[in-house]
Amino acid sequence: MIHKQKVIPKRTKRITAEWLNEVLHDSGYLKDFTIESISREPCGVGEGFVSDMARLTITYDKEAPGLPKTMIVKMPTTFRTALAVALQYNLYEKEIRFYTEVAPKSPIRVPGLIYSDYDSEVKKYILILEDCSCYKMIDQVEGLTYEQTKQAIISIADFQARWWDAPDLFSFDWIPKPKDEFLRTSFIDTFRNSWDLAVKSEEFLEMLPEGGREVGEEIYKQFPWLLDNVPEENLTIVHFDYRADNMFFDYENSENPLITIDWGGALVSGGILDVAYLLGSSIKIDLRRKIEKEMLNLYLKRLEENGITGIDFDYLWEYYLRSLMVYAWLPPVSFTQLDRSDPRAIELGKAFHNRLFGAILDNDATSILPS
Repeated sequence: MIHKQKVIPKRTKRITAEWLNEVLHDSGYLKDFTIESISREPCGVGEGFVSDMARLTITYDKEAPGLPKTMIVKMPTTFRTALAVALQYNLYEKEIRFYTEVAPKSPIRVPGLIYSDYDSEVKKYILILEDCSCYKMIDQVEGLTYEQTKQAIISIADFQARWWDAPDLFSFDWIPKPKDEFLRTSFIDTFRNSWDLAVKSEEFLEMLPEGGREVGEEIYKQFPWLLDNVPEENLTIVHFDYRADNMFFDYENSENPLITIDWGGALVSGGILDVAYLLGSSIKIDLRRKIEKEMLNLYLKRLEENGITGIDFDYLWEYYLRSLMVYAWLPPVSFTQLDRSDPRAIELGKAFHNRLFGAILDNDATSILPS
């Protein structure tokens, strides 16, 4: 439930024990306990590119075995260009509403929701979630292992199958739909403006593999075609940022070990988008080359086990190649508009740019573009 009762703090550092105690009592989360004090530490630096994130450590007035000792709070970033991107695509409101409206109906693990609120008019948003740091988080620069990649494929297939051409798929008016004109225009303009600026930088060009600039130029020309040729069926909710940094692994839960975070980019489209981004960003190139088609077959098999049939591998492969090229918009955007002051963010960018364009080149993806 979204609670609109109290003034939302402007920054994570302005959250006080008094404010937190009041809103959690009013929401019903706290009942017989009182928060006496909190401490905070920044988290997600170099990872939560469009969010200001902090871990709150909570001291209660008495022993509270059923309540969390820590919580994660997410609020809009203070970095102006990243904030502009997030507001342009309504990422903050979408993530809050995903947790309140979609997650409860979905077979996927997400952090437990503790509190949320937003005021779109004054652009204030707050999301307080379960702290998942007790679980295993993978360094995306190091990449997922074979087994972790398999689990990620299974998890997203199960989630997408729930929404695959479902009667209630289009019931969320805040989730962008295929051929949304605002989204289409924004993607094209953002990609082209960012690409034009990025290719002037030797630093950006050095992040691309040999031949990367050339295929980028081809995609640049045909990007409207890629966005316009979305199928009318086989649609589902996609995460659209499905990568290792947005995953935690709970190895004590053998049936459903993967917890997925950062749902602000969710949209309705072809499910293969998430698979393409995962394989093109979150595993090392040599491993991706070995298991790429195996993972697509696993995805198909898992969909079939969930009752989604009639999709052949050739169809899936073509849309996999298209999806890899759709994500070519992200490297120049992240390079030109997001905060690259953190060394880890730079390393992540290098790995992502090289892996994604490497997958496009390895599979000769641009060969399916119209001449």
